[in-house]
Amino acid sequence: MKNSDVELIHRILDGDDSAFSELVKKYQKPVHALVWRKIGDFHIAEEITQDTFLKAYQRLATLKQPQRFTGWLYVIAANNCKMWLRKKRLQTQPLEETDRTELEKATYSEYIVEEKERTIAEAKREVVKQLLATLQESDRTVITLHYFSDMSAADIGAFLGVSVNTIKSRLRRAQQRLKQEEPMVREALEHFQITPHLTENIMREISRMKPIAPSGSKPLTPLAVSAATAIFIFLIMGIGSQYLARFQRPYNIDAVSETTIEIIDAPIVLDTQAKPDLRNQAGRFETTGKSSASGPQLSEPVTLGAAQIEKETRLSTQQQWTQALGPESTMVSGLYASSTGDIYAASPVGIYRLTPNASAWTLINTSIAMSGRTQMAERDGTLYLASTGEVLASTDRGESWKVLGERPKGDATGLVATDDGLYLVLETQVFRSTDAGEQWIPFGDKVEDMFNFAIAVIENTVFIGTNQGLYRIQAGTWEKLPIETTNAIHSLAVSKNHLYVGTGPDLTQLRTPEGRMAYTAQIMGAANSSTWEIFHSTNLGNSWTEITPTSDSPLMKISQGVKILAAGETLLALGIVTNFRSMDAGKTWTNLGFNFDTETFDMKAMMDSIMISLAPAVTVNENTFIKAGILELTRSTDGGKSWHPFTKGIIGTIIFNLVADKNAIYTSTTTGVSKSIDGGDSWEPLRPNTGEFILQPTENGHQSNLLMFPKLSVSGDVLYVAAKDLVARNRLRILRFSADDNMLVPIQGIPIFANDIQTQTQGAESPIAPKQDITDDSINAEQQTDVENQFELSPNGFAVSGNTFYVEYKQRLFRWTRGDSEWTDTGLIDTTQLSDNPSDSSLQIAVENPFDSGLQIAVSEETVYVGKRDGHLLRSPDAGNTWKDLTPNLPLRFEHFNEIVFGDSVVYVATDTGVLTSVDGEHWQAITDNDGTHTIIDRMAVSGTTIYGAGDKGVYQLDKRNRWEQISPEVPDTVIALVVKRNRLYIVTARRGIFHISLENENY
Repeated sequence: MKNSDVELIHRILDGDDSAFSELVKKYQKPVHALVWRKIGDFHIAEEITQDTFLKAYQRLATLKQPQRFTGWLYVIAANNCKMWLRKKRLQTQPLEETDRTELEKATYSEYIVEEKERTIAEAKREVVKQLLATLQESDRTVITLHYFSDMSAADIGAFLGVSVNTIKSRLRRAQQRLKQEEPMVREALEHFQITPHLTENIMREISRMKPIAPSGSKPLTPLAVSAATAIFIFLIMGIGSQYLARFQRPYNIDAVSETTIEIIDAPIVLDTQAKPDLRNQAGRFETTGKSSASGPQLSEPVTLGAAQIEKETRLSTQQQWTQALGPESTMVSGLYASSTGDIYAASPVGIYRLTPNASAWTLINTSIAMSGRTQMAERDGTLYLASTGEVLASTDRGESWKVLGERPKGDATGLVATDDGLYLVLETQVFRSTDAGEQWIPFGDKVEDMFNFAIAVIENTVFIGTNQGLYRIQAGTWEKLPIETTNAIHSLAVSKNHLYVGTGPDLTQLRTPEGRMAYTAQIMGAANSSTWEIFHSTNLGNSWTEITPTSDSPLMKISQGVKILAAGETLLALGIVTNFRSMDAGKTWTNLGFNFDTETFDMKAMMDSIMISLAPAVTVNENTFIKAGILELTRSTDGGKSWHPFTKGIIGTIIFNLVADKNAIYTSTTTGVSKSIDGGDSWEPLRPNTGEFILQPTENGHQSNLLMFPKLSVSGDVLYVAAKDLVARNRLRILRFSADDNMLVPIQGIPIFANDIQTQTQGAESPIAPKQDITDDSINAEQQTDVENQFELSPNGFAVSGNTFYVEYKQRLFRWTRGDSEWTDTGLIDTTQLSDNPSDSSLQIAVENPFDSGLQIAVSEETVYVGKRDGHLLRSPDAGNTWKDLTPNLPLRFEHFNEIVFGDSVVYVATDTGVLTSVDGEHWQAITDNDGTHTIIDRMAVSGTTIYGAGDKGVYQLDKRNRWEQISPEVPDTVIALVVKRNRLYIVTARRGIFHISLENENY
């Protein structure tokens, strides 16, 4: 296995220069690619690369955080590029001072000469350079590192200090922009070779120099003296005490890992007069605080920006993004309890750890890309993790991970470690690795239509639960165990030598119509029979005892399975609606009752219960258990009697919207709406007023308190929420926020949609379609039983203007004004096929592409702009009665819309190639920055007369000349919402939650 950077650095500081050659070989191509991209000359980039490594060697002893070597090296390379470019500018006449005719003539002449002298390799470089010049700088960097340096997205993210998801987004965008030229660029970059003796040249120079010697004392003393001296000098100079908190915390030599930082590649650093910083320093990482501990900080938000690695490497003194403290929930894809008592939770944001007796989770690692189920295992003090495409190991309690190797493709359902090796269970196959995860060999016989659901291990004996029974791997032998059940094995639990098996219906049969019929027949059998069972074995599965709880409740039969948790002789059986507990290894059971409150009919809790047998859950001790729900973790500290949300410290909720009124900011998640009145530090869920009189009640008289995929809109400083009615068919719920009641109050009199409205995705040549009748007196509000139809009305586009509401339904735009008896079809239809499978439900589409907001709608009084998924822009001057397609006359060509907003009477349209603006809808202008570049803006916000836009590189503001000016550092992840509130910018990121930054300090 390759040595880690930290190990190599320690060897170098101990006098082993050969270790530095390993670092050079490892990073010379990424550094060269970065420098080449910045300065544009392939050969000079080699010289700067060499100089970068020489400086790194000289100053290596000053690096306070060896685990941040890549970011430190990146900054040195960037600074060297800036110095070279600065010297070059001093010797070069600025282009803006050169006559255009003269410039074109000179450029053409130089081109002719160079064409005659250039070699084939240089010609390829020039072509590639010109093609890469068409990309944004950030995209150019990523694609160069990916192809030239053969780096993965994770490697690039670690090198640049940017999240893996952002790197993937940039790479995908660059590939799409290059289109047919992308293969040529890839081939050219892959074949470019730097000087083969670069490492030798660097090591030759190193042998002639003497590095800066580290101090013989602990780092704490000189740093403390330096800090005291600096404070004294600052006070003499008259610099206020507001800057004292910026000093870096003294480095702890015993620290295992430091908190995550992000290195910002700022192309220009302005030496400007500093302004007083009004930000709250308590909400930051890597700043002075009461705690002097190094490593991950408990319950503190992550701060992104230029890291204080050392004095020279600080890119900017400007402020940085600060993560809001909530909403505190996220989708957890894996839970694991280690032998040390630590609990690990895997999420799209990263890995969280809960130490024994801790009151909150701590984010300890964000470098691993995770989607789908995440599995962990432990052996001899080493943690193992199966991520999306790799298996990794950690020896420092999950804070840092080493890649062992790629793993077989497929959804992982389990991972265990034994003396024989690692066993990885995929949905339909089992693999074993005997070389620490480098190679994986299929194990056992692959049985047709067999699906694996669970895995457990007792010492070196492995058990695998499938839909065709229980299997055991012992002494290298694969065998099926004699357990008397026809059900699938849903869960396995181990306590010492006790093995417990939880069974349930085979859920794979739900994939076919015949299977669904068989499943329905099974759960509708005898009234008092149970569809799940529990078995117990004390001899490694050689014999079994059934210990299934008995109950007269008919609810026992409708469970999809049972999740078993064990601690000593305490067992917890978690079913779809009821839980059971045993204190004597299953001999007797206590019915703990319902998993959710039947009085309030908490829909979210009920959905969590439905998925309980398949969701992750762990045992802490005989009284404490933790389980994952749809969007949050819950914990029981009384042996399973009661469950309460336990998400403190977990930030990374999937947020769909962010809006603001004069009093607060509001977010919408998968299952509801939350409000914050303190800038995002605390959040309060907003509950619908389900008890208010409803003009058109449903048959069962209930309204759900769950708002699935709600859309938010603010009009007249009032918050409106649109969501699908989960009880009634063809009904949309629209609610307004009542500040007096602090609740979401339903808008009354909203008509229902007709059954016969169809989605049209073929044969419509015009963007305007014939209108359909909306009302049907024969329609009733009968309850839907088809899950797919329950979500077909989840609103995509939604906008409000006064008392008029616009909503997209089945890819048509409808309008309703309070007092109207029916929805009005505006005639605007989007014929874009949303999925390769026309039968896919709206729920599936929403899950796969949650940030696709459908039609982009902007309304100002009766003027309506709509951006369709196919790239057509339409305008209506009369509230949707008539439409005009504006697309042919626009000055930009684009494929899709990012957002449309009104700033007073001016409309701004953000697309994937730039932003357009118009006053009257007839005359359009493409907005650029000061260099004439079309800045890509993902989301926009309006504050008074000021327009803001957020893209991958940061947040911009339109200046007086109507040009984009960057006012913030690079954003931490893809931005899906932008809001300005009380002189502060808020962004919602795709997977990392909410961040904010003050508008006091601008000009980046």
